[in-house]
Order: sequence, then C-alpha cells, then structure tokens
Amino acid sequence: MSRIRKLTVWHAALLLPWVVAAVSLRRKFNDNSYLWHVRAGDAQIAEKAVLTADPFSFTMQGAPWRTQSWLAELLYSKIDAWTGLTGPRIMVTVLGAVLFVLLGIVAVRRSRSIPSVVVFLVASAIVTAGFLVPRPVIFSFPLMAALVVADDDSHLRWAKPLLLWVWASVHGSFVIGLAFLGLRAIGRGLGWKRLAELVMVGLPTLLTAHGLGILDILLDFFGNRSALGRIAEWDRPDLLSLPMLPLFAAFLTLIWLGSRARIQPRDWWLMVPFLVLAVSANRAVPPAWIALSPILGRITLPFQFSGSGRGPLALGLAAVLFGLPLVLPFETVIDERRFPVEAEKHLQTENVFHDDGAGGWLIYSQWPERLVYVDDRAELYGDRVGLFIDIRAVRTDWKEEFAAWGIEEALLKVDDPLVRLLEAEGWMRYYEDEYFVIFRVPT
Repeated sequence: MSRIRKLTVWHAALLLPWVVAAVSLRRKFNDNSYLWHVRAGDAQIAEKAVLTADPFSFTMQGAPWRTQSWLAELLYSKIDAWTGLTGPRIMVTVLGAVLFVLLGIVAVRRSRSIPSVVVFLVASAIVTAGFLVPRPVIFSFPLMAALVVADDDSHLRWAKPLLLWVWASVHGSFVIGLAFLGLRAIGRGLGWKRLAELVMVGLPTLLTAHGLGILDILLDFFGNRSALGRIAEWDRPDLLSLPMLPLFAAFLTLIWLGSRARIQPRDWWLMVPFLVLAVSANRAVPPAWIALSPILGRITLPFQFSGSGRGPLALGLAAVLFGLPLVLPFETVIDERRFPVEAEKHLQTENVFHDDGAGGWLIYSQWPERLVYVDDRAELYGDRVGLFIDIRAVRTDWKEEFAAWGIEEALLKVDDPLVRLLEAEGWMRYYEDEYFVIFRVPT
C-alpha cells in the first residue's frame, strides 16, 4: 500500500504510448507489403533456402533479387498459418509496446524526472505512430532501441552482435545500427580496442543466410534511389506537420542547448549525422529519433509539477489506460478500398495490369497460379516503378507496354485516370464495385 500511495498520475501517464501501440489492434488490415512477405516465407520454407530471384511477377520473373527480410518472412508465414490477417496487428502492438518500454529505459537512465520521461515517450509515440505497420521495418525500431540500451550498459556488450545479426536478417536498415555504434565509439575516443570491438560486433551481419549477399541487397537499394523517390515514404518530412512537430521541437531544443554549451563534445558526433538522417526522408525519422534518444532523454522540463492525484487515483488511471484499448471493438475486416477482395475473383487472363497494392493482394491470394505486373518492391522493379505510375496517371503511352506483355485485362481503381482513357479506346468494363473496375481488351 505504501508503494501505491507513492504513485502519481505521471506514473500512470507512462502508459500513454501503450495506447498508441494498441491502436493497431483496431485498424483494418491495409499493408500490401506484408502480404507478399508472407508468400516469400512460404516459398523459402518450401525450398529450404532464401530467395535469390523474383518468383512473383511476370515482368521481372527470374531477375536477381534477394529478399532482405528472410527471417521475418519465415515468422510471417507461421503467423499467417496460425491466425490469418489478425496476427500481424497483434504483432505490431507487441513490438510497439517493446519499443516504448526500451525508450523509457533510455530516458529514465538519463532523467529522474518522471514528467520529463512521460513527455519524451509521448513525443516518441507521436513520431513513430504512423510507422507502426506490419512490414519488416517494424522490427528495426525495437532492435535499434535495444541496441541503444545495450550500448549504455557494459554488462550487455554480448547482446550487440546478436541484435545486429537478427536485424540484418529482418531488414536492411541494420546499417543505421552499425553507424550508431561507430559514431558513439568515435565520440568516446576510437582506439584500437574499440575498433576491434566494432569489427567483432558488425561481423555477424555477414553471417546471415545470405552471407556476403547482404552486400548485394544494400547495393540494389542504393542503386534504385530514383525509384524510391517516387514513393511517398521516401519524401522529405514536413517538420511542421502534426506527426513531425516533436522532431521540430527537438531540433529547436538541441540548437538552444548547443548554443548554451550544454551538449557534450562527444554528443555532436551522434547528433549531427542523425539530425541530417531525420530530415532526409519520412521513413528515416523513427530510427533517427531512436538513435538520438540518449541525448533527447536528458532534456528535462524547466518547471515542476504538483504531486496531486496520488495513490488509488493514479492506479485507477493506469488500469484505464492499459485496459481500454483491449476492450474496444476488434476489427477483423480487410480494407477493401485498398485491396480488390471481390474484384480479383473476376480476373480471367494471365497478364493483368494493376497497381502495387493490388499486386501485394494478388500475390497473397492467387500466387503461384497467378504472377503480378508490379508490387511495392522498388529495389527489384527500379525504373519500372516510375513507368507504372506514369501509365496509371496517363503521363505516358500505355499501348506499347500492354502489347509488350500481352496485357488484355486492367484492374484499376474507379478514379484512376487510365479508366477514362481505356473506355475511350473501346475497352469493355465487365466488372465494377464501389472501389475497383476491371476492363478487358475489345474483341
């Protein structure tokens, strides 16, 4: 009872990020990337080997392609077999909760002010909320946070090679973790001992199922920056938008602290590169924020809060924050605005033109019987991503591309500009629902 009396509403407020993580339980499923990752896991289990060539599309079939997320895909295959499309939302909630617990550990180690920790965690939840999706990048966030925690504690040195091996097996962003450790080592004074430790910590990333093929994955990624530039998540972040306001506030705070010489010289090695990373792309914001958490976690609020709301009231608030997301309606519906759940049943020819969202769904629902025109693997399709976008938006001629692949059907969203053009060319509209329409070449 004495411990309960010491609790305040600020202790209960530590559960606010959990509410953000648990929102995933209520969302309709709408992530097309997860869908083809599931089938990649199925294929690797069947072949007992990682994929090294494209098995899913008729436009790139057999082209060299290594799936960077092979370990996550094996897990996805099992989750899908056990729970279908309910499982990924539970997975996202669990991984989101782990992320916020680890960030809380980082902040508590640097600030004994519980209100300051709450503000940092709420800011972290706002910045990362839009990126808590079931695609493999979700694993990189708690892994990055775990790396920060392990780097803080000499007793956890043994965990760093293991964390990086797992990270390199689930997502190519493990290089951000390596950069974090390298910059921290430079800030502390990079001698031969620390250099040798860095080599030993990074070596396991070359010992995954791909071996040295992990280098091919990274080269393919950096070699297709033009294709990534056509994808919204690789746009530069708008620092004045609501999700990015905590990042903007962090920028201003760090500038103010730097002007008052309250940032240690070794922190600049970490701060400058990751601030640059944060403004390079929307997708880079969460890992950059987590990497900066050892600095951001030291920021304390310049005013005090009263200790009102102690004891049973604080405990009751904590119970509400923890339990409310679990009792809200649990939606199991697939987002039919994004996926052609009904329309795909009416496809009759092999080679169909469609968008990347439909491509993910068709891989999930009809592969290997059906191959797709495109999906969201920008590192595979390269310039074809831009070609597809331009054809759908009627910015380039579609006839040559359709003829090259023998395309006689087009599965489009009802508001795609290409819809009107195909109708004008005499293509027959033989299926339509609220969101999708299917055209067939005139006979």
